[in-house]
Amino acid sequence: MLDPLKLRVLRSVVETGSIRASAEALGYTPSAVSQHLTSLRRETGIELVERSGRGISVTAHGRRLAAEAGPALDALDALDRTVEDLRAGRIGTLRLGYATSVAASWVPELTQQVRRRFPDLRLELVLRDCTCEDLAAEGMDVVVGEGSEEVPSEEWASQELLEEGYVAIVGADHPLADRSEVRLQELADESWVTDDPLDSAWFDRIAAACRAAGFTPRVDVNPGDFPTVLGFVATGDHVTVQPSVIGADLRPDVVAIPLAEPGPRRRLRLQVRRAVALNPAVQFLAAGIRDLAARKAADFPGVLDLTGPPASPARDALRRAG
Repeated sequence: MLDPLKLRVLRSVVETGSIRASAEALGYTPSAVSQHLTSLRRETGIELVERSGRGISVTAHGRRLAAEAGPALDALDALDRTVEDLRAGRIGTLRLGYATSVAASWVPELTQQVRRRFPDLRLELVLRDCTCEDLAAEGMDVVVGEGSEEVPSEEWASQELLEEGYVAIVGADHPLADRSEVRLQELADESWVTDDPLDSAWFDRIAAACRAAGFTPRVDVNPGDFPTVLGFVATGDHVTVQPSVIGADLRPDVVAIPLAEPGPRRRLRLQVRRAVALNPAVQFLAAGIRDLAARKAADFPGVLDLTGPPASPARDALRRAG
């Protein structure tokens, strides 16, 4: 395969008309330009230049080679620009996986920020009601969700975002709607609705807290999505218990009431695939997620901001990446 650098030198000599002018244009010395032409002549077996008075002129074969090389060199230039755009996060695809609890109150804002900053980047959003580990297995680049205890990973850098309690969500006309907090026991006789699978770890955490309070929640409706849950709650005939941050931006006909302590708690985590951690778009998205988590923690009673100074090598790597 012919050396693109030598072909660029030949094209420059054709365009400028001399070795000296080409050297000035390329930032080389005249001897370096001559050496590239000599090397290209040996590679091709073609006489590319010939003496003309005190200078040189490009042969017909040399001009033909430079002309034919033009489109290929332009394509390589375009490819170089594409590589730079990908490295800078301006183009390509970024996959964000996220749990249901951050879907409505986090993801629209994050998406708007990223698309304004990187308008040619394709941001692929993947909603899964599962753990960070499940999302990571599906080829995500950035994951926000509930995770198990942090373990060292060669593939992922992780950082805890926040720790939160739970809220009871009731209809605006429900007898509990004006309360500042509610005890789980007060929900014992209510009809429950939840979008969590009843055999999932997420619902089991809530059910275990209820059993500790002396009752088993009576789940009468189990739809597959949170908006439908809120629809049932809004009728006033059902209640649901959900993580605190999901209580933001609820519809006006329902009310979120913090559960009194002691109650179930959980942690949200940010995970970034190390292979893309230095990508500017990934750094920008990760910083936006941390900022949102800190703001949500400040907005809700009992929510702890865990985005402070990193406390492990994995978190330190993620902090540098973001």
